[in-house]
Amino acid sequence: MAKAHRHPETRDVPPRMLVAFGAGLVLFIASAAIGMKLAFNTTPTWLPLSANTSPENPELQTAPKQDLISFRAEEDRQLKMLGWVDRNAGIARIPIDDAMWAVVSNGLPDWSQQGAGAASTENCALVTAAVPRAPQAQNCQQQSRAGR
Repeated sequence: MAKAHRHPETRDVPPRMLVAFGAGLVLFIASAAIGMKLAFNTTPTWLPLSANTSPENPELQTAPKQDLISFRAEEDRQLKMLGWVDRNAGIARIPIDDAMWAVVSNGLPDWSQQGAGAASTENCALVTAAVPRAPQAQNCQQQSRAGR
């Protein structure tokens, strides 16, 4: 006579306990998500809302390649432009090619040898030759005359 194999476990998990555990887990995850949203509100407050935009539907670039091309073109235009940055202070902008040629031709001034307000005659000559009517050139000439 063959004996029937009996499973060694005599107790099973009641199905109601599995359903209760699953429902409790879902309830915990939902309450944790709500609590995190309340604790760490990540809605940006700095974005102005127009009629067509909302935080859920922000404005995006319609042509990012063209925007980058026009941005680079504006940068290149400014690098090649001659003009005043501050006319009253005598600060001018020169094209970058001219600036690089001036550095190659004349070198950079040695700022460590100059005093706080003093300027060397060589640098005064460079300033006066480059921008003769600038306040820096006039100050440089006045300092060199006072130093004699």
